[in-house]
Amino acid sequence: MATERKHYPEIGLRLRKIREGFSEMNQTEWAEAHGFNKTQYHQWEKGVRRIPLEAAEKICARYGMTLDGIYLGRLDGLSSNARKVF
Repeated sequence: MATERKHYPEIGLRLRKIREGFSEMNQTEWAEAHGFNKTQYHQWEKGVRRIPLEAAEKICARYGMTLDGIYLGRLDGLSSNARKVF
């Protein structure tokens, strides 16, 4: 039986909105500025792979995001700047 790989397009879309909402950087520039591997970040934003908890926590701490905001799209608990992104 073949195992289907999960995709995370909603999480990827939220990551793109965060990147575009807080910067004018492209994916490569953003990844490098935050210490992420550019290939991995590209996969996270495209929804091919889910962003790991440690990387998501780094974004949360820097931009007033919450893990619920990134992973589930919940807006409660977000800073006012973070709410503008979504």
